[in-house]
Amino acid sequence: MNNKKFWPILIVVIAASSFIAFQTIQAKGQNGDPKEKNERILYNMGVLLEQVHYSPRKIDDDFSKLVLNRFENDLDGDKSLFLQSDINSFKKYQTRIDDEIHNTAELESFYTITQVYDKRIKEAALIYNEILSKPFDYSKDATVVLDGDKLNYPKSESERKEMWRTRLKYLALARYSDMLDERVKNKDKKDFVYKADTTLERESREQVRKQIGRYFTTIENHNTEDELFSTSCKLVI
Repeated sequence: MNNKKFWPILIVVIAASSFIAFQTIQAKGQNGDPKEKNERILYNMGVLLEQVHYSPRKIDDDFSKLVLNRFENDLDGDKSLFLQSDINSFKKYQTRIDDEIHNTAELESFYTITQVYDKRIKEAALIYNEILSKPFDYSKDATVVLDGDKLNYPKSESERKEMWRTRLKYLALARYSDMLDERVKNKDKKDFVYKADTTLERESREQVRKQIGRYFTTIENHNTEDELFSTSCKLVI
């Protein structure tokens, strides 16, 4: 707390938050158009960053590329939703987001990207349910990579589905293995109920299905347009 850099940063953050909050309320009062409100908020943030911030940022094409990359990673850091074709289509915003912040171009990037994101979320929800509806074959060797930084975006829907299959298989296998260990550990206990391998395999998939289902429910409940826009604004700052 005694760091000399802390207090100026805190003051600017508080001032920026208050300013943006005021402008948001004002925008809501003046016009009920959400897009116009968001454009106003984004413009005000740009003013803060370039003119008020303790360390002013230059909002140019390089800044635009940085924000786009951050937004893509925030939405799909493990590269399980977007296709490479989606990422390629977003490249047109690499030199446009700075113009949207300056209000010299209509706000388009946020709406286009989130529309594609919503579509891919719905597709992924169908994919995981379909995959987990059938038993896995654990007799074959397989490789899974969970670190998104070491992956490329899938080039096709079939490639994305295979990525989901290997990840879900990995999660189910971990639970299946634990269940087998527990069966051996508890076999001599009173009231022990033996479960066949097929039963444990099915229950392991069901556990994973519930886990992933909770994840998608959370996304559905929290990733509203306002919350996604708020997230994109934080990435700008």
